[in-house]
Amino acid sequence: MESSRPSAARKLSQILIASAIKRCRFSGFLCRLTISVKGFYDSHPPSIQISISDTGIGSNLVEFRDLDHRTVHIPAEKWDGVLSITTTSAHEKDIHRYCLNLKEPHTSRKRLKRLPPLHKNVGTFSGTEVCLSSSEEENIGEFVKWAVGFVRKIWILEIPDVVIELLVEHINNDKSRCESFLPEINKISSSLPAPNIKRLVSGLEDYVLRNENGLNDNCHSCVKNRDSLMVGTGQANCMENYRGMTQIVEAVVMITPMPSCSCCRRLNCSATQVLFFQDFSPCTIPDSSLNALTSIDWQTYGLKPPTHAINDDEEAVLEWENLQSFAHISIAIHSYNGRYPTSSSLLEILNLTKKAIKLALDDVKKKHTTELLSSHAKQVCEYVPDLSRAIAGLILSSNDSGFQEECAALLGLQSVDNNAGEKVESIIKDMITGIITMNDRNLKRNKQDAVPCLLFECEEDNPDENYREALPEESSILDF
Repeated sequence: MESSRPSAARKLSQILIASAIKRCRFSGFLCRLTISVKGFYDSHPPSIQISISDTGIGSNLVEFRDLDHRTVHIPAEKWDGVLSITTTSAHEKDIHRYCLNLKEPHTSRKRLKRLPPLHKNVGTFSGTEVCLSSSEEENIGEFVKWAVGFVRKIWILEIPDVVIELLVEHINNDKSRCESFLPEINKISSSLPAPNIKRLVSGLEDYVLRNENGLNDNCHSCVKNRDSLMVGTGQANCMENYRGMTQIVEAVVMITPMPSCSCCRRLNCSATQVLFFQDFSPCTIPDSSLNALTSIDWQTYGLKPPTHAINDDEEAVLEWENLQSFAHISIAIHSYNGRYPTSSSLLEILNLTKKAIKLALDDVKKKHTTELLSSHAKQVCEYVPDLSRAIAGLILSSNDSGFQEECAALLGLQSVDNNAGEKVESIIKDMITGIITMNDRNLKRNKQDAVPCLLFECEEDNPDENYREALPEESSILDF
């Protein structure tokens, strides 16, 4: 699927919001980030005014250095390329003002214009505001819809000590205004420390349970509690000790079970929008991370390899074939620097992303033993009913009382007789299924390390660190 280039207003807003989040996080205090959108519907052409302000540390303008026509496509007839910047730090007495023209080259003196500063009359505060106006968006309502969706994605991260709000103002020629305030349904994170991946899980659960994944808003039978979701997490990191750099990639895989009523089923349940975050802000998924997704052996988890596409907002979308018992699969990936900025290679990012997602899938598999079984395990499971029935028949038809007593003890029964046929068969079936699922989870074990697992003497071991992608295609079902 071809994707159109996102507008300069959207691309710039995304970059400026990411910078504001960094300033808030670096401040170490509770901060507010406000995104204000004013739509001038009756102007010719219709235009929007965007303001992104925060109460974090002041800007030193370095973050705007790389912004130019190569970073953001600037349509000459729709936007003048000017950013109005107002910033101050807590220790400064003045509020600094600048005009930055992104159309001008870096060497031009016209690129950055310093305006007369404003003096702080009272108080000690810090913050930054960046404003721009554009008539590039032909449909202002579509831009507002995008902005709402973008802010809701930020809320998924539950960034500690950062309150994010979106204000929308509709302005007509008669000066009448209709103000729309997006409710702050994101919770202000507790000051108690919590790992970023736990916040990511909590935020993604809220995102899914608010039906942002496309379930019918009007149906009260949809999934409404966290316990119904199947969640797996994975984390991978690499450290360059000599430079103190750490690159961390965290992944969350969340499976929504198929609702009981047909009205709840997604119109396009086979599509997964991959939510990708870079340094605590939504962003375009890089090719290395997308390649990591497509290089996973999905058949190990009972899924056919998905096709992928990039939508108009440059987000990756995976198209699955026949999810069977699942209503939807949600995937969120967060890549960030644990301590200092790092320039990790594309290969490192690919490997970290792939490892994190596979660990998340393995986590789902471990918590929900009957889900995400490999294609090989599913094939074996088809023989379980007949096999358990045959074994039960052998036990019940035996004339050897000692053999029957030993089997009864192994099955946890006091005795076996013809009246206990269904119970014996059910217990054997559960045992065989348990062995299959355990072996399927432990595919990462090397063949030489694998210990044969007897039908009635099986204890679950923790999987080793070494991971084997999948069983060879020629493996027999008797390998289990």
